Amino acid sequence: MVIGTAATLALYCPRCGKIQKHDISRFALRDSVRIDLACSCGQIQATLTACRHQYLLNIPCLVCQMNHIISLNKKKFWHTNFEKIYCARENLEMGFIGQKEKIEQKIADHKREFDSMVHELDVDDYGEYIENPPVLLEILNRVHDIAERGHIVCHCGKSAVEINLLPDGIELSCAHCGSHKIIEARREQDLAYIASLEKIELVAERRSHQKH
Repeated sequence: MVIGTAATLALYCPRCGKIQKHDISRFALRDSVRIDLACSCGQIQATLTACRHQYLLNIPCLVCQMNHIISLNKKKFWHTNFEKIYCARENLEMGFIGQKEKIEQKIADHKREFDSMVHELDVDDYGEYIENPPVLLEILNRVHDIAERGHIVCHCGKSAVEINLLPDGIELSCAHCGSHKIIEARREQDLAYIASLEKIELVAERRSHQKH
């Protein structure tokens, strides 16, 4: 029987929005030991505590404005190939757990998906252009879901919506009247914002009137 001695947690950082991998050793995670999982930016992303028959992952959720306590079976923890960690209430992807190579493959798959999306939008050299590709991809997916439900609306009544990538977000604009909405896509807080929306309304740009 092969005994797993290492596992990896990859979590989205609520401060910088990037995904941070944490390599966990069975020997370091003894009973009653608590490990703080910190991002390279210094933000504590979660804590992992060893109990008798389980590990407890305490992870803050910006959507729910509370911490989720996720119970992880000890045996399963060390033998899981790959699983996603979700906010159960809002179905928000918070990270991954499993074997390091599987997680790295999933992150690479996300990058290829983003490359494909950027190619369709005809944006060149996004590596130096986009501030946080993983967060932007997740927000684009959520915007797409809202659009599929017909919940992106413009005050003019038309439904011709165009999308434009910005370094730190996306801009939705009405091709008919020019009304628009900018959605930031830099950090996990921005994911929380888009997850809270049931509808996106495009707003006409206000014109300033100067006295002569």
